[in-house]
This record gives sequence, structure tokens and C-alpha cells, in this order.
Amino acid sequence: MKSIKNIYHTVCLTGLLALGTSSCTDWLTIYPQDRVVEENFWEDKNDLEGVRYGAYRQMAQTVSKFAVWGDLRSDSYAINSVEHSDQKNRDTYIEIVNGMPDSSMDVFDWSGVYTTINYCNKVLQHGEEVLERDKQFTSGEWIQMHAEMTALRALNYFYLIRAFKDVPYTTKVINKDVEVENFPLTNQLAVLDSIILDCERVKGKARNRFSDKRDSKGMITNCAIYAMLADMYLWRASLHEGRHDKNTQDSIVINGNLEKYTIADDYNKAVEYADLSLQSLANQNNEERVSFGFGSGGETFNYGLTNCDMIKNNFEGAAQATTPELEAQTAIFNTKNSRESIFELQYSLSDELTNTIVNSLYGFGNGTHLQVNKDAIDALYNGGISGTGDNGGMWDSRVWVCCQNKLTTGNDAATTQAQAGYYCMKYQLPSSNFLNMDGSTNSREIRSIKYTSTKFNNWIIYRMTDVMLIKAEALACLSNSNLKTVKGICNAIHRRSYCNYRNSSKIPNTDAMTEGTIGNASGASKPVKAGNNVTVTLSEGIMYVMNERQIELIGEGKRWFDLVRLAERYSYRTADPEDPRESGVPNGQTGMSAMVTAFLGTGGNQSLVTTLINRFKNRYGLYCPIYYMEVKASNGAIEQNPVWNKSKYER
Repeated sequence: MKSIKNIYHTVCLTGLLALGTSSCTDWLTIYPQDRVVEENFWEDKNDLEGVRYGAYRQMAQTVSKFAVWGDLRSDSYAINSVEHSDQKNRDTYIEIVNGMPDSSMDVFDWSGVYTTINYCNKVLQHGEEVLERDKQFTSGEWIQMHAEMTALRALNYFYLIRAFKDVPYTTKVINKDVEVENFPLTNQLAVLDSIILDCERVKGKARNRFSDKRDSKGMITNCAIYAMLADMYLWRASLHEGRHDKNTQDSIVINGNLEKYTIADDYNKAVEYADLSLQSLANQNNEERVSFGFGSGGETFNYGLTNCDMIKNNFEGAAQATTPELEAQTAIFNTKNSRESIFELQYSLSDELTNTIVNSLYGFGNGTHLQVNKDAIDALYNGGISGTGDNGGMWDSRVWVCCQNKLTTGNDAATTQAQAGYYCMKYQLPSSNFLNMDGSTNSREIRSIKYTSTKFNNWIIYRMTDVMLIKAEALACLSNSNLKTVKGICNAIHRRSYCNYRNSSKIPNTDAMTEGTIGNASGASKPVKAGNNVTVTLSEGIMYVMNERQIELIGEGKRWFDLVRLAERYSYRTADPEDPRESGVPNGQTGMSAMVTAFLGTGGNQSLVTTLINRFKNRYGLYCPIYYMEVKASNGAIEQNPVWNKSKYER
């Protein structure tokens, strides 16, 4: 089988990729602008695989949208204050960060995602006929490909409903202009039900791994499907919890039968599938060792957790080191396709496919749009990120690269202070020495980070620690009795990155379930501060997970989605007005307000709290406005998000 490395490049020569779109004048823009005659196209497996790989390539080209939709409005960032050469996008991002997204902004154009969905639909529609025509194409191969494309389609719809809430939903192939129908908006929960059922039907039927490691990480495997199901069940439980009493039963039709489930059932499903994903990843890594005789990413350690063999940062003797190597950071983000990766979109020079968004949003220099909100990261640690206590952020090696303010570029040894602020550098490649230390053995501190920019960063959709924290969040939502396990998962992730340069004896305990402090032989780390929401009291377990996810996954397009999920979960308040579209359901005003107050008012954004609450109004303010051209071309089938119901062209 060809690897993605080759297919991503050669698939552009396939005639069917003329199905790509270039205009938003037609509704949904998921059908071809320059069509090819397809009657004679679907002849053999190669034709099917060309479109299959085209779906991955198309999805890789929509990452810039995923990053903005999933991260930009969160508490983790502030706009880079330096004047910018890319002023148009900078102005757009300023408005979004300040709570003023507008439907005229093309960053909300979802057509690229629907193009990916259409490619998946094409493979699913034509697979059976290719199976009949090509005797070299086996039914086993088709079952695996069918599972893969079904899940990839589901994943793209999952992005859409997290970003826009209610979206048009279709599993039909669009080939010609005359086939376009005015698909109305489908309720977010109805879409979520459908994609969960789709993934349930194909779970275990995809490949466990491919012969090429890049394919195993760059294509949908069973491990990825289990991770998706864990995430989807966590979201569905949270959405239902925000609409109903926690003990209310919901129902769904499965194979013609009405099956009932509770919110707790969904949280338990999230835990179950997270475990299955982690187990599947462990099996994948073990099979790689047997087949190829190597371990992906170096030495690993699990801190007492099952199927959580994380890449170990070798901090032994750290107080004497002047150039620490962050093995986990390097393997996950720089080397790419690490043993912790579950699914990541691929970019390389040979593919002629670049990922420019990570250097546009994150990094350092006049080409970077975002700074890290230091006040928000400070709030995660006792004493802040520069605190000297054993639990302070200055000992968390993720802070060194994710909230960095002492920078050098290229081979320039001089510390650069011309651009004040803190920056997320996790996607940058280290130059000669990744980190530089200053001071004596007992007072070493990170003083500078050298880096070079790259436009071939992979974009990680799911990785091990993300799934571990999905499990932890579901457990925290189920019961306070799970707190020890929740903290243990967070502790393990935190310990992997803990390094006290001033005292090399401060080595984390190897059992993450042990309570205590990080600095003694029987102690456990205390990763972050657990606190309470101003309006709605959040459990200690939920706060541990929210805080650990913020520092672990910063810059990965997750934080705003995490905040939306939390706001939705705490939205069930009978005193709230009725939802403008869901009869008998509170509109989520309380949960939205609580989230904004607790998280978006950090540091310099404090003055924005009242303004944002008034702007967001209810749960619909948590989601993006629909691109105005889609509303305009839908002939009334698509209604604009009721909070963002006017664009500057309509005022």
C-alpha cells in the first residue's frame, strides 16, 4: 500500500479532485465547480483510493479554520500588540478575541469542511460498485475503507457542530448544480446522535495500523474511532446535562428500536471508549516494536497508569544540565507521528502541502498573531508560572515552550526583548540548543529559547494525553468519588513535564495515585490549582481537568471547545429564558455567563466580562456566526445564529 507521503502528493493528479470548490456563490459549496464525467471513473481500487486520500488532503487544508474555531476566543490568548504585515487577518482576530465575530468574516466559511464530507460520501457511495468491478479489491479491504471514511465524515461533522451548533447535515453525494437541495439546519444533538451511531456501526472494523507509521498516524484507525467516540459521548452527556435534569432519560432509535439512556450512561461510555483507545494505541505501539524492532519516541513511563506509556523527558541530573532535551516535546511536535499520536494531519515538502496557521497564530515575531495570556497560565499554578514553590509553573517544562518570554532567533545568541510578551513556541523547531540556562546550579532558570520556524508542522487531532483527560473529565462529571483517579491522571501528565532545576532531588514520585507533595519520596505532584467558578461551583475534579488540559493542549485548537462544553454542561437553570429554537429548553444563559465570568475575565480581560456576557446572551453566543454567503444563497433554509444575526453588510 502506498503511504500517505506519496498519495498526498499524487492524488492531485486524479481528475476527480476537480470536485474541489472555489466559490461560495452556491449554497454549501460542496459540489464541483469544474466537473468531470464520472460514469467511467469508478473502475478499480485506485480510483476509490484517489478520492479517499483526497479527503485527507482536503481536511488538511481546513486546519486554519479548525485552529481559529477551537482556540481563538479562549482565555489562553491575547492579540500580539505589534503592528502586523498581515493586517487584514489581524483585524479579524482582534474582533473575534474581543467577542465581536461577524458573519462577513471568511474564517467562518465552512465550505472546505463540506468538501471533505463530500469526498467521504463519494467513496461510501461508489465502494460497492468498485468491489463488483475490481476483482483485486477484496471485501475485507472495502470494510476497512468504509469504516475509515464513515469515521472521517463523522469527525468533520463533529468539528462543525462544536463550532456552529446547528448545521446542514447530509450523507448524499453532490455531483451537479441541479442536485443541490436547500438542506435546512439540523439540530446539533440530532447530528451528534447520527455521527455517534455511524461510529458505533464501524468501530473495530477499520485498520488497527498500517505498514507505514505515517499512515497509522495520518489515517483513521480503530484507535482514532474509539477516541472520537469517547469525545462525542462526553459532548453529548454535557449537552444533555445542560438541557435537562441530570436523571432525565433520553432515547435514540437504533436498528428500529427505541433505546433509552441517561446522562451517566454517556459519561460511562466516554470512559469506556477512552480506555479502548488507549489500549488500542498500546497494541499498535507493541506491534510496531515487533515488526520493526524499534520503540517510537524513546524511553517511556506510565506513572502507575494502565496503557498510558508516555514518552519520558530525561530530567535525571537536570540541575547540572545547561541544554536540557525535552524528549516528549521533540517527538510529539517536531519529529511528528510519535508513539503518543492517535491521529494527526500530515504536511511535508514532498506533499507540497503546508500548515502555515501554526506559525501565523503561534510563535514569535511580527508574523505571529497571538500572545499567550500569561495571567491565565499564572492562575494554573500556586505562585504563578514563576513561583519558586515545588508546585510552581517555573518547574513545568511545558511552560518553558508554551509561555516563553525570553527568546532568541536562529543563531542569534542575544536575548531579544524588542517584542514584549509571552509566546507559544511548541510548534517551532529547536536550533542548536533548544533551551538555554543561566545562573548557578542552585538557581538555574530558563533564560532563552532558540528556534527556527517551519511550515510543515503536522496538526494533531487526537493524542494520548488528550484521551486520558477526556476520560478524567468524564469520571469527574460522574461522581466526586472518582476524584483520586481524576487527580492521578492529571498528576501523571504533569509529572512527565516536571523538572526542578534548582534541586535535582525533587523528582516526582513514580506512582501518580499517591497523594502528597512532589518533593518527597512518597509524595505526588499537585499539577494545578483547583478553584471554584464565581457563579456556578465547579468540582475540584473538573477544575483539575480543565487546568491540566489548558497547559497540556495549548495551541492545539482545543481550549475554546473545552470552555463551550463546560458552559453547556452548567446551563440547566429553570430560571433561564426559553431557548429560541428548542422548545421547553432553557437557553443556556446561566452556563454561558458562569464560564465567561470564571475564565474569560482573566488578567487584562477583566473589563471585558460584562461586555461579553451582554454580547453572548445565551448558548448561541458560544458558537460561530454562519458565513453570510451561505445564509444568502440558501433561500431561507439556513437561519443565522440568533445571537450573531446581523453582518456588517446588513446593518
